[in-house]
Amino acid sequence: MSAFLPVERAISFTAAMVAALRAGRKTVTRRRFASHLPMQERPFSYQYLGMEADTARLGRRTAGAAPPPERVVCPFGRPGDRLRVLEAPELLLEIVRVGAEQLQSITEAEARAEGVEPAPGAAGSARAAFQALIDSIYPGAWLRNEWVWVIGFRLVGPEEAAAPK
Repeated sequence: MSAFLPVERAISFTAAMVAALRAGRKTVTRRRFASHLPMQERPFSYQYLGMEADTARLGRRTAGAAPPPERVVCPFGRPGDRLRVLEAPELLLEIVRVGAEQLQSITEAEARAEGVEPAPGAAGSARAAFQALIDSIYPGAWLRNEWVWVIGFRLVGPEEAAAPK
């Protein structure tokens, strides 16, 4: 068995999400699966079967014998890898968990962990604010209930970031 060597990758956030990172309100990000994948063409035809390190397993919903699951590697990494924020290079995030789900599966608490602020008023929920954010980045993705990576992370402190991993 080989030892896991963490990798550092770049990741981009909107200005509002960089502010949420700095304020400690954002501890997770959802990123869309590549649009050419079969589960994005027919999102409701697949179900999540679990993760193996950085690889999601998704099964096709069928009436007959199920075909082998689709395996999709997360392009953002796996737990232990790090993400450098492009818009604020001093911010370094360490991935603590990776999963996959359909967009509309997000709960109110998970939407708050995304760092979004609920809009004022009776309909103002973090989930609704997250939907608006997703619609602004990936038009139509919420309505189609597309598959996304769910990447949980922690902010790495400056001293820890400078130390070799």
